[in-house]
Amino acid sequence: MEKGGRFLEHNEPPKGKTWVKVLAVILAVVLVIGGLGAWFVVSKMNKIQKAQQGENKLTQDDISKLLVEDPTEETQATEPTETTVPKETSPDWGKTGKVINVLLIGQDAREGENSKNADTLILLTVNKETKKLTMTSFLRDMYLPIPGHGSNRINAAYYEGGTELLDETLKENFGLHIDGNLEVDFSRFSEIIDLLGGVEIELRADEAEEINSHTGWNNLTEGKQNLSGWEALIYSRIRKLDDNGDFSRTSRQRKLLEALLDRYRSIGWRDLLKLMDKLLPLISTDLNYGQLVLLAMEILPKLPDSEISSQRIPADGAFRDEKVNGMAVLVPDLEANREMLRNSLLG
Repeated sequence: MEKGGRFLEHNEPPKGKTWVKVLAVILAVVLVIGGLGAWFVVSKMNKIQKAQQGENKLTQDDISKLLVEDPTEETQATEPTETTVPKETSPDWGKTGKVINVLLIGQDAREGENSKNADTLILLTVNKETKKLTMTSFLRDMYLPIPGHGSNRINAAYYEGGTELLDETLKENFGLHIDGNLEVDFSRFSEIIDLLGGVEIELRADEAEEINSHTGWNNLTEGKQNLSGWEALIYSRIRKLDDNGDFSRTSRQRKLLEALLDRYRSIGWRDLLKLMDKLLPLISTDLNYGQLVLLAMEILPKLPDSEISSQRIPADGAFRDEKVNGMAVLVPDLEANREMLRNSLLG
C-alpha cells in the first residue's frame, strides 16, 4: 500500500520500536564495558593487602623494649612531661574537602616479633585547589598524648592500635583528617624501587661511601646516581652521617619519595598498568576498593603538574629535647606545630 509516494514493507518496524532497540543495544554495550571496568578494578584492588588495624598483640614489656632508645643506658628517670592538647586542636580542621591526606607508613617487621613497627610516617597531602603536593615527616621520637594510652612516642600509637589509633592521634593533636593509610614493609620497599627501574638521587660523597660499605660494590660516587632498591633502602636508613640524626634520615626519605614520584611521572599509563599486578601486592591499605579508586582519580591526574614541597613535624623552634623514663624524646609545641601545618597544607 502506498503512502507519501512510497510503499511500506510488511516487515518494516515502526520508528518508535527502532529507537527502543537502538537504545537497548547502546545500554547493553555500556553495561558490558562498565562490568569489564568494574571487574578490572576489583581484580587489581584484590591484590592489595589489608592494613594493620586494631590491637597489635604486643605486651607492655614488648612496647617498652621498642621505645627505650638504649636499655643499658643508666639515666635518671624523669616524670613524664605534661603534654596537653590545645582546645582549639580538637576540631577536625583538616576535613575541609580542600585537601587529600594519605599517610604513608614504612613498616619495620623484625624477626620473632608479633607486630610491625611504624619506623617511618610521611603524610602525603594534595591541595585540590592549588595542586600543591606536600610531604610531611612525623619524627618517630615525638612525644605526644595518645588517646586512651597516656603520653608516649608517636609510633607507640601504631604499636598499640594500628592505623586507627595512629590516625586518631594525629587528629587529636594536630586536627588532621587522614583519608587513608598506605603501608609498605621495608623488606618489600626495595622490590618496588626495582620494579620502577631504580630512582635517581643526588648523593654526597659520604652518603655514597656509606651505601658502598653495606653493598660491597663500590660503584657509587658523589653526584646523581641511579639507586637500586637495596641501595635506596640503605640510603633511606642513614642517620649517623649528620649531627641531627633522625632529622636528616627523614629528609632523605622525603627526597627518596620525591624521586619515586618523578619515576611515576616518566612512566606511561600502559607501562604502569603492566606494573600494577606486581606493585599492588606489595602495599597494604585500610581503604576499600571504591575509596582507593576515588582517591587515585583525585590524586594521580594532579601529580604530573604538581609543585612538590617537604617539611617535618616537629618544626624548627617548635619543640624541646627531653629524657623521659630513659627515652630520648622530642616534646613538641602542639599549638605552634598545628598552626604551621594548617598554613602549609591549606595555603
